[in-house]
Amino acid sequence: MLLTALVHDVTHLLAEIPADVLGLAADREEGPEPEDVKAGWTGFAVFIGLIVAVVLLLVSMTRHIRKVRRQAEDEADDARYAAEQRDLADRED
Repeated sequence: MLLTALVHDVTHLLAEIPADVLGLAADREEGPEPEDVKAGWTGFAVFIGLIVAVVLLLVSMTRHIRKVRRQAEDEADDARYAAEQRDLADRED
């Protein structure tokens, strides 16, 4: 009985939260008028700068991934060569 009442109270409180938040949002003042605000060159420059930074990061990441793959292939080739040399040495004995 106590658990049911507790669940009911918590559910009721959770149901009231969105109404309170929506009420606060409705009480806020309006933002600036659309004709008072315009996009500027600074925002455009920042946007272009972010695009350039992302492209540079992608190029760098691609290079690093290729480098790691090449190193892994070289290590595998070295291990394969060493195994072949051991096999040849064992056959000679």
